[in-house]
Amino acid sequence: MIHKLLLFNLNDQSKEPVIRDKTMELLPSVPGAKNVTFQQAIEQGEIQYRYLITVDFESMQAHDEYMVHENHVRFSKEYFRPNISELLIQFFE
Repeated sequence: MIHKLLLFNLNDQSKEPVIRDKTMELLPSVPGAKNVTFQQAIEQGEIQYRYLITVDFESMQAHDEYMVHENHVRFSKEYFRPNISELLIQFFE
């Protein structure tokens, strides 16, 4: 199982509900995407990233197919990329 984590900040905090809703609307419908979550950091101490999206995949091939799927491309171009100020993407197995 491949676990993809996207840690990020928004350039406008008021966009959080839209990003959260679109994450949960568009990404779970992409074939191969499993266990999609959107989480917000607990306000405790210094926080480098305020938000986390996780998506699981059976393989990197499933991830690669996910990346070009129309719902992921739409999410990324219309909602995610225009609204983030910092991003860290990391994979775990």
